[in-house]
Amino acid sequence: MQDMFKMLYDMGHKRFYNHGEFLFFEGETPHKLLVLLKGRVRIYKVHNTQEATLHQICAPSFIAEMPTFLGLAYPASAVCVGECEILEIGLEVFKKQCVGNAEFCLSFIASLCQKIKILESHISSTSQSLKERVKDFLALHQHQLPNLTQRQIAQMLNTSPESLSRVLRELKKSGLVRTQKGKIVVVGDKTT
Repeated sequence: MQDMFKMLYDMGHKRFYNHGEFLFFEGETPHKLLVLLKGRVRIYKVHNTQEATLHQICAPSFIAEMPTFLGLAYPASAVCVGECEILEIGLEVFKKQCVGNAEFCLSFIASLCQKIKILESHISSTSQSLKERVKDFLALHQHQLPNLTQRQIAQMLNTSPESLSRVLRELKKSGLVRTQKGKIVVVGDKTT
């Protein structure tokens, strides 16, 4: 996958975004393929003035490749979490690369499959209790925990920081997690 992103550098141009800058809003029409080279982007929807985080994308990764490739409106909005470096590629240039390079095309399909996994996870989480969602999140994102605040985790789980704190207290009492300098540390592999 890394090789694919290196090939993309010559196909587009880089733009730099600051924390809180928007890449696109729900309902807008995509004009270029976006590749996150550095940083994190939060994908979210607004319903009745409430923001619901769908996913946080970490570099390197495509952003909203499906709506861009299919010419559909963005189904959600995207905002930078910290400083981001984005590669913008014209869609026709990208399509030519896909047609001329089978390995490149397979890497793009793998990226789409990864997004499908995220969607499946999001769908299944709607039937879970918050405690189950937190445990699943901790198991799946254990390597990212040292870089995430509890507020960010609450946002990613679409819950309040207070609700997350209550669940974390339960998990601490059970010996499944501990905190160290405000960060969550999974104790062993007992969260699953």
